[in-house]
Amino acid sequence: MKKVFAIIAVCFMTVLSASAQSVGYVDTEKILSCIQEYLDAQNELNTLAEKYKADIQKDVDEIDALYRDYMGKKASMSASAQQAKENEIITKEKAVKEKEDQYFGEEGILTKRSEKLISPIQEVVEEAIKKVAESRGCSIVMDVTVTTGIVYKNSKYDLTNAVIDYLR
Repeated sequence: MKKVFAIIAVCFMTVLSASAQSVGYVDTEKILSCIQEYLDAQNELNTLAEKYKADIQKDVDEIDALYRDYMGKKASMSASAQQAKENEIITKEKAVKEKEDQYFGEEGILTKRSEKLISPIQEVVEEAIKKVAESRGCSIVMDVTVTTGIVYKNSKYDLTNAVIDYLR
């Protein structure tokens, strides 16, 4: 009898504690789109990315021209001259790959610049979400921008506009 009572008590307490927890959600994409510093940072990063892509494309075009020239003259070249030209093309291709990594790699210039510009903004947004969630008694806040599998969301639990207002 005591075991049954204990099990019922545990189930009752679990239901009560579950009902006391509140869940909310935010759309960080919408929040970030209202922050001018974020929009400016995105524009700067896009401009930088375009500049780097153009630089790499210029190198790729030069390699393509070099290869076409080589293919046109290959029949009249000696074996050693062919090998030298092939090595030159391969060396230039490797240089382009290295430049690509230097610009766009995990430790690349664009990644570092993005971290420098975006991280402080993300920290401010995360702190705002935390403050709004605490003020509304939320124990869990999901980001619908990155969370997959959400099939329904009640706007009553949407904290997005409250976070935007908090940031203003």
